[in-house]
Amino acid sequence: KSHNSICFQIGRKRFGQFVLIKHVGCGTTTQKIAALRVKAEQEFEKLSLGQQLPLLPQAPKPAGKALLLSLKITGYHRVFGAVYDRIGFPKGLLRDLTIARIAHPASKSSTVRYLNCYLGLTLTKDSVFRFLDTLDKDGLTKTAFNFVATKNRGLTLIFYDVTTLSFETEKEDGLRQKGYSKDHRHDLPQILVGLLVDRDGYPLDFDFFTGKTFEGHTFQVAITNLLSKYSLKNLTVVADAGMLSSDNLDFLERSNLHFIVGARLKNLTAGITAEILSHDFGKGNPFSLDLKNRRILVSYSSDRARKDRHLRENLVAKLTKRLEAQVPVIKKSKYLKWMGGGGNGLSLDEAKAAADAKFDGLKGYLTSVDLKDCPAEEVIRHYHDLWQVERSFRMSKSDLCERPIFHRLEKRIKSHLTICFVSLLVLRETERILKTGGYSLSLALELLGKVVEGRVRIGKVELSTESDLDLSTKSLLELFEGH
Repeated sequence: KSHNSICFQIGRKRFGQFVLIKHVGCGTTTQKIAALRVKAEQEFEKLSLGQQLPLLPQAPKPAGKALLLSLKITGYHRVFGAVYDRIGFPKGLLRDLTIARIAHPASKSSTVRYLNCYLGLTLTKDSVFRFLDTLDKDGLTKTAFNFVATKNRGLTLIFYDVTTLSFETEKEDGLRQKGYSKDHRHDLPQILVGLLVDRDGYPLDFDFFTGKTFEGHTFQVAITNLLSKYSLKNLTVVADAGMLSSDNLDFLERSNLHFIVGARLKNLTAGITAEILSHDFGKGNPFSLDLKNRRILVSYSSDRARKDRHLRENLVAKLTKRLEAQVPVIKKSKYLKWMGGGGNGLSLDEAKAAADAKFDGLKGYLTSVDLKDCPAEEVIRHYHDLWQVERSFRMSKSDLCERPIFHRLEKRIKSHLTICFVSLLVLRETERILKTGGYSLSLALELLGKVVEGRVRIGKVELSTESDLDLSTKSLLELFEGH
């Protein structure tokens, strides 16, 4: 006995005194003392018989082991759950489904098995599907919008883009239809998803449309829905050239919104094109031209010029090789022209290739922003921040496995997209915090999967247990304790 604890030690008598060989440990609770007693007996057995040969053959004595009764991963809830709570999303099953979507993105059936086996939750597939029917998309997107707006101290700049998500079926219906697939899965029905994000790629809201919808037709719907929910002033919308149509731009001007969109330089008038091509782009000097209430900007990049030239020369070389070998060629390339006669009836349009070469490295932008308030260089930089939307799409498709979608009913499809939307915001904010400690998302998932708790039985005694954390994992968890 030592103070209020019981200590277990192994030793021997020498000249009437106790000589310590090994200190096993001390315990204050009944469970701890029982566990130490078992451990001490095992250590005693090894030390007393380790160097002594038995007089008679003995059957091997089974080694004492702790029986694992239960085990669950707690690391994911301690990190992703903390971020989820900080954003302000509601408690309950959505929190667990969001964490499972990040840690183990899979079908709902696989998610239920994962939650039951590894996260210590008892759920059924029916209970999860019933819950999906109750999800409030508008309420959850408002929570996300308020969090992002607070982070930015108000929103004056938003980015919009669309992607396609396929279904694991060949059947089409009113919503799931075949169309132009950004994932090159034209054989499967799909839906079109429009996403609004801030300059850091944090999702603000989303909408979804039938699979054969033209992406430019989603723009006004998405912006109208956004304006109907929130009071936004001095807002600038950034989108790529796919959203560039006179109807969309007129709509933004009627709504008193500014815009920055990609411009198709080769569709401009001959006079404007001549001015652009004669402009001196040296020292990063962009071309600028007023068009009533709008302004055309053009920038030049030597890296982009090399890429444009490489792509064009590769395409011309492939077409030339096929034409010389008289291999049938379908007239889809802009560098082919119809000549009539025998064979393919096609030839290389060298004039078109030479005309395109003049635009190597040039990128056009159309904006309604006053350059006195936002210089041309800043307008161009805002447009290039569209990569944040593309990265959010990649995270949704790769990290969260948003597609293929296995649901059939529209309300279930909407709930699936909503869970992925919530998970994306949690993932984005988690990633920001991880960077402050030098952690990548993949490393964090690996370390957090080793943070576990459970119950073990030693003899007749049951004990609680938890993983022994290394310094890297402890530092990771500490990053989120202050957030």
